[in-house]
Amino acid sequence: MEDTGVTEEKRPFITVKSIIWFIIASVVCMAYFFFINWGLMKVQGLDFFYLWASGGSGGGGH
Repeated sequence: MEDTGVTEEKRPFITVKSIIWFIIASVVCMAYFFFINWGLMKVQGLDFFYLWASGGSGGGGH
């Protein structure tokens, strides 16, 4: 059992595989957030892209 603990500590924490999975997860989360916002704007009858471009999402707009 002690050997497995030592080998696990020797493995690098940040690997190419973990970076790729992090990028995939980030893209999925951004797409999910975008589609949720787009769907809410459609339900409310608003133009999400217009609000986004005009700074309605916390930008220096109104």
